[in-house]
Amino acid sequence: MSEQADSGAGHWPRHLRPGALRWARASSHYDDTVAFYRDLVGLPVIDEFSGSFGEDGTIFGLPGFRTHLEIVRASGAVGAAGELDQIVLYFASAAAVTAATSRLLSGGLPPDPAPHPYWAAHGAVTFLDPDGRGVVFAPWVSGHDPVPGGSEGGQASRPATPVQIDLYDGDRAAVRPLFELAEDSAVQLDGYLHEGIVLVARRAGHLVGHLQLVASGTDGEAEVKNMGVVPEHRGSGVGRALVDAALERCRVDGSTRIVVATGAADVGNLRFYQRCGFRLTSVEPDAFTPETGYPEPIMIDGVLLRDRVWLARDV
Repeated sequence: MSEQADSGAGHWPRHLRPGALRWARASSHYDDTVAFYRDLVGLPVIDEFSGSFGEDGTIFGLPGFRTHLEIVRASGAVGAAGELDQIVLYFASAAAVTAATSRLLSGGLPPDPAPHPYWAAHGAVTFLDPDGRGVVFAPWVSGHDPVPGGSEGGQASRPATPVQIDLYDGDRAAVRPLFELAEDSAVQLDGYLHEGIVLVARRAGHLVGHLQLVASGTDGEAEVKNMGVVPEHRGSGVGRALVDAALERCRVDGSTRIVVATGAADVGNLRFYQRCGFRLTSVEPDAFTPETGYPEPIMIDGVLLRDRVWLARDV
């Protein structure tokens, strides 16, 4: 086979077989830029150096350990970033983009209001690092052309409208309808509505979900007491973004474990929490009865709701 044929589509040239690939960027805002990629984008730091031939640097894995991004402290100002000076991260869906960008939004960083027209037309979301370079979160896999408003591989594609997660400090009565999405007992809800903190999810300025986080009564442990997503936004990454924000809040507060309870008959919730890394720990029989404030019967997908299942994960 010729060298030309070997370097065609899907093949790497024979003479270029590196064990790893890295590119370096000088930064005039080194500490802020390192914090951006480490804390907000969430890239893993795989190495750091200080005073190496007069330079400081931090090396990130992209997305593993054979492709690297190196940020080097610039000794002076670097040139202005160009419009196409970007890192592009490709994801399988709009929901995956929502989950991937939730930490940036929770950190108070808004998306670029004027992204490249190509990204805007295809539902991608762009954030700018402290040096003005873009990180693009694209809701399709590289190598497959995006079809705005159409389908990809038989699956409908939706614009990756980002979800913003904020701490809610308003009147709890105003968001009670969100709580009622996940609580069938008015008596139970009256008892805990004002406990803990509430995180709310917004899309395009509209409330689309919430998560209530309370102390569980065990040292170092927090509980997701109530979480709900409005029906038309379910399955689009809102719930996962709320859970990720809750986990980050627990880390900041020093909690090491988080627990949640759901109905044994609610297979959808059980699947969701396990996908978020929770594991089943116990079953509480007869938790949903008239004696505990719940109407009877409550049927979920043809299954009578009686027992409560507890799940947990380390933070």
